[in-house]
Amino acid sequence: MALVRVVGLMVVALLAMAGDAALAQAFPTKPIRLVAPFPPGSSIDVIARLLAQPMGDALGQPIVVENRAGAGGNVGVDAVVKSPKDGYTIGIGARGPLAINGYLVDGMPYDPVKDVAPIALFGSSAIVLWVSADSPSKTLQDFVTAARNQPGKLNYASDGIGTTNHLGGEALRNAAKIDLVHVPYKGTAEAITALLQGDVHIFPGGLPPLVGQYKAGKIRPLAVAMKERIPQLPDVPTTGETGFTGAEMYAWFAMFAPAGTPPEVITRIRDALGTALAKPDVKERLVSLGITPELSTPEQLAKLVADEQAKWGPLIRASKQMKVN
Repeated sequence: MALVRVVGLMVVALLAMAGDAALAQAFPTKPIRLVAPFPPGSSIDVIARLLAQPMGDALGQPIVVENRAGAGGNVGVDAVVKSPKDGYTIGIGARGPLAINGYLVDGMPYDPVKDVAPIALFGSSAIVLWVSADSPSKTLQDFVTAARNQPGKLNYASDGIGTTNHLGGEALRNAAKIDLVHVPYKGTAEAITALLQGDVHIFPGGLPPLVGQYKAGKIRPLAVAMKERIPQLPDVPTTGETGFTGAEMYAWFAMFAPAGTPPEVITRIRDALGTALAKPDVKERLVSLGITPELSTPEQLAKLVADEQAKWGPLIRASKQMKVN
């Protein structure tokens, strides 16, 4: 009897493995939903729409972008991780909802480690400190001097709690030792509008959603929050060059699925992502937006998330201004 039971269990296991292999081999047989957890016009929305068609072509099925914004990206990521674990709902995320929002916001609806299956990190982008074209601050030193002369009177915009913009503002505040007020918005478009209208004084934002406003002469970059200048803004100094080392900040972008998605399906999606990134027109467009394309393994993305949590967790716990209940 014992032998029969063992053999039976082995058969069940083999059938399950065969079923998974068949699923991966057939995948996909219908359209795939790609969730962008930020509003239209945000960096992630722009990237999602750029990648959707070439990835869909590589997979043989259309990829439909769906915006599910809210709670600093948590709403969209939560929608992905609670979807069926079959690869037909995937998402694009960033540092906030995939790594650190759990330290910022009480009552997270998901666990960013246990509930998320990493697919790949696929790009990074510099953060730039922007002011409106009519701002009296012509340099970052001008802005810092003004902030020091008016403690608590100047503010910075972000597109949500825990976003890279939020962390970029905090990095500037800490490096320059100035008292800035954080004003979170529901998305990048609202933050940019606030900057243009003079409702906020500075915005630590990436290039993708701001290139048009910059080329139109409506906003001005004071500094690039990186250790080196970027080719898209060669004449703009880094924060370190202006005397504020420690204000460096960059954005990163990653693709993910619900935990429990078959590894073979994850591999198929990652391969399609790599095919899309290798296309000259896609690569050229990403670079023009200030994004450096790359393609990590799922394991490398998991390590990045762990490293980010180790870096930001203690800092957020120690900062009363950043913690949100």
